[in-house]
Amino acid sequence: MMTIVVLVIICAFCLKDSLARHIPYTPTKYQKKIAQGFSTNYFKTLNFKKYNKNNLADIYERGFRNVRLRCRADLDNLNMTVFLDNLETVVNDCLATNIAPIVSWIHHEAEAFATTSHRTEYLKWWTSVAEKLKDKDYRLSFNLFTELGVDTCENECAQSLRENTAKYNDWTSAVVKKIRESGGKNDKRMLILGSPKKTAKGLEEIDQNIYKNDPYMMAEWHIYASGPNKKLKNGSPGQKYWSGTGDDFGKSNVMTAIEYANYFTSFYNLTTYLGAWMPQANENGDLNQTEIINFGKYFVQEIKPIPWSMNVLDTYYDTRNSDWKLDEQVIKGQTLNMSRVLDEIISVM
Repeated sequence: MMTIVVLVIICAFCLKDSLARHIPYTPTKYQKKIAQGFSTNYFKTLNFKKYNKNNLADIYERGFRNVRLRCRADLDNLNMTVFLDNLETVVNDCLATNIAPIVSWIHHEAEAFATTSHRTEYLKWWTSVAEKLKDKDYRLSFNLFTELGVDTCENECAQSLRENTAKYNDWTSAVVKKIRESGGKNDKRMLILGSPKKTAKGLEEIDQNIYKNDPYMMAEWHIYASGPNKKLKNGSPGQKYWSGTGDDFGKSNVMTAIEYANYFTSFYNLTTYLGAWMPQANENGDLNQTEIINFGKYFVQEIKPIPWSMNVLDTYYDTRNSDWKLDEQVIKGQTLNMSRVLDEIISVM
């Protein structure tokens, strides 16, 4: 009799979960759903062989619930049909593993120069993706920009999406319309807007008309995409400074970054997601392993309940061979055991 009762309870939970996948998520519920995860490099090159569906079961087992599928639209010789088929394969595998796939767009030249033709291609790309994936369940979301970069425009960035907020709002408004009209479940799919200035401080520059009447939207921001560092600006610690335990400026920097996001949510009623961060100093390697662990654990504890994706899965995991990387690695001159770093982060998730 007890066995029957247990089976009934399990079936009830399974049915509830199955039904929930066909009900649109509110932003707050989607925050909880995606929780913590990894950014991926599956679609940052044309080499799809580095993907293995076993990746997903392995990261799910460690407690991660999303993957940010960063997709470069600017690759030479990109075959859109092949890309879309591969993307659908990964999305299907994610959903079968109960991991939320978050698709995001990258095009460095378009972000930096934002010409009319770039805008046309941006809308075309998202329309193709949206139509291909329109019937996938609501665990799938679209993150409209990975990051608004300005590397390629150097000192002439006035027309970039980061510097020209009017352009950013025009592109965003237009692509939202295209996706919402693309059929299937896309009218109520979670769309994640990008911060015009990358960090949470720039979120308030998003035109409220884009999201105020759409209940299926969130906003993405990030600040530690290349990790913390010990850089000084005019003799004072910079906004990503961390040293030792973080008591001298490091912890306050983290709190300041998060407070901008919390203020934005409370004032503008739009929840957020942190799309990229890493615990190690990836620019110049000026944090040792103890400092990396101190930062990572503090950051993960303080950012709750904002969900996040960590840069990048390949640092911790061999995606081609589906193995966790347990050996020491040399990253920017530092010999690090990133397996131990990950264990410490998981301990406070």
